[in-house]
Amino acid sequence: MQFCLHSSARTVQEAVSRAQRAEALGFEAIFFADSQMNNVDPYQALALCAVNTKRIRLGTAVTNMVYRDATITANSFATLNEISQGRAIIGIGTGDGPVYSLGRTATKLVNFEKGLRLIRDLLHDRGIDVPASHERAGGNVRLRAGKRPVPLYISAEGPKTLRIVGRVCDGVILGTGFDQQVTDWARRQIAAGAQEVGRSLEEIDLMPAGMIAVHEDGNIARQSVRARMANRAHHNFRFTMETVPEGEAAGVQRFMNHFDISKPIEERIDPEWITDYLLERFTIAGTPAQCIAKIKRLETNGIRRILLTPPNAIYDEVLNSWGKRVIEKY
Repeated sequence: MQFCLHSSARTVQEAVSRAQRAEALGFEAIFFADSQMNNVDPYQALALCAVNTKRIRLGTAVTNMVYRDATITANSFATLNEISQGRAIIGIGTGDGPVYSLGRTATKLVNFEKGLRLIRDLLHDRGIDVPASHERAGGNVRLRAGKRPVPLYISAEGPKTLRIVGRVCDGVILGTGFDQQVTDWARRQIAAGAQEVGRSLEEIDLMPAGMIAVHEDGNIARQSVRARMANRAHHNFRFTMETVPEGEAAGVQRFMNHFDISKPIEERIDPEWITDYLLERFTIAGTPAQCIAKIKRLETNGIRRILLTPPNAIYDEVLNSWGKRVIEKY
């Protein structure tokens, strides 16, 4: 199993120090949030991380096309891939909190898929066809700078987006959590998309994402992660609840009804509305032995890489504990 870290950063120094610490602890990759107004610009921070680390892979989780044109994203990641000597990963989505908070809307899926194909074609040296106009002749335009190709991952939960993964992407940041039955459902959606274009499911990397906490007292670990995991669960169920078992649907709906996206990320819901089902699905939290056991179950189900987010309030504490108590013992 490969462990990847998700982080936001208020300062460049925080970003660099977390990347260095994650590398020392054995994480394969670190992904930074692209949340303008709240965090430092991840593209610039990742460049500095690249020159201050040697092994760890570097990406966004996630950027978007609302504020960043697809051609800019392709060029920026080709540049980061050159700086890091091949360690860059694009993580991109349709747009979430950072988009809504400034009054914008997420990219429509039809335009999102077009943008992904554009990024992919630029980063695989196929170029893009630009139509002729009264100002230019048109023709094939290629990316001529940086190091290519760069793997392309998208954040996905719903069936339509998962099928886009199958048609276009190298991998998926799977926001559906760590539930085995849900992961199998997601695989079927991705496989259906892949089949449409003659691809194989084996070409596509599945990276489930969720919250983590580890403590010698498992109840303390689970309590510490409840508030932060709520945003992940809410994002997952905004568009579909078809992955929720019938017996859990009422509890999930109550959770959705009480969620307030306008508040700070760890204050958007009273933790009492977070059911045991949600906690189990979207987190790996407990004693070191409990966490390792859950990871082994994921590995048995064919998962080889997971993206993990510690709670903000105890981020560095959980980062260090996970490295020493989970990764070292795994």
